[in-house]
Amino acid sequence: MRICFSKFGGIVLAVAAVVLMASCTDKKSDNRYTISGNVPSGVKAEWIYMYDISGAEPVAIDSARIENGQFKMKGVAPDTLAMTALHPGSLDEYPAVAWTLVLEKGDIIIDTNEQYAMGTPINDGLKDWLEQIEGLFMSGDGPEAIKGFFDEHWQEHSSDFVGAYVLGILSPYLEFAFVDSLAAQIPDDVREISMVKPFFEQLEAIRKMQPGNMFTDVEMKDLDGNGVKLSDYVGKGDYVLVDFWASWCGPCRQATPELQAVVKKFKALKAIGIAVSDEMDDTKRAVNDLGIKWTVLSDKEAMSAKIYGINAIPAMILFAPDGKIAARDFNVNELENLLKEKMN
Repeated sequence: MRICFSKFGGIVLAVAAVVLMASCTDKKSDNRYTISGNVPSGVKAEWIYMYDISGAEPVAIDSARIENGQFKMKGVAPDTLAMTALHPGSLDEYPAVAWTLVLEKGDIIIDTNEQYAMGTPINDGLKDWLEQIEGLFMSGDGPEAIKGFFDEHWQEHSSDFVGAYVLGILSPYLEFAFVDSLAAQIPDDVREISMVKPFFEQLEAIRKMQPGNMFTDVEMKDLDGNGVKLSDYVGKGDYVLVDFWASWCGPCRQATPELQAVVKKFKALKAIGIAVSDEMDDTKRAVNDLGIKWTVLSDKEAMSAKIYGINAIPAMILFAPDGKIAARDFNVNELENLLKEKMN
């Protein structure tokens, strides 16, 4: 299964960095860190910068001189949570060279021969788990292998940030009930970490949007810029298939021809597309390039995805004639059999 992690808050399979909450006691002595490492020989930059990448735009928050290919930073982790990345030179100058890490107390090491930071508890934990999981992906193993990994290893990090974070980034590959059962074991203090909190908010949205529940309305725009609502299409007496996609999502585009072929077989089915986190002009071009015949709506702010608990696309939801959710979390390969089951 191929998916795009969306621009509206989906998390990519790479170690993201967070700044964990510091102790309120003598912060400067308790929360000191060092970051040392080396850069590839081809990088000619004189400085390496630490960027806060938790906001819309990266913000440089620290720097160190690169001498003989090596660097070292020292500091105190702030109280607020933030994703951080180390990058030599400007972000535009060397886009292929960057390291993300967890900024925490201790001596953090960056090695160009390693993908992940190491040397502190959270960085080591993430490195261990993510390297194993990447091995499963590279071997071509599917969601069952990911489920097997959690079955075997979950107790190692069931009560800390590593477990919560990795479960969050892999949740699109797993059945909701399984993810929810593991998430229920994560302590409240971990749930409140800012890098983890959106995952739990998403789980709550998915719980509310399970099959059998009535749809929730969302305001969007049609491709002429007119305001429309999901209720203009759903709950009108027809089965409605909603395809969440975007012009920038390669797997979405690849799935479109097969999706079109299935939809054509079911004359009573209404299909609409919702382009999430996509510029209107880009959506229009993709609709034309792909020859999409059904109605496509624009949801640049991705409110529909947030309400329905979707963090990766392509994703589809089937609504029953009365407006209740008939099915969700299926892929295009499962669609034809699902429609036969529901509509016959």
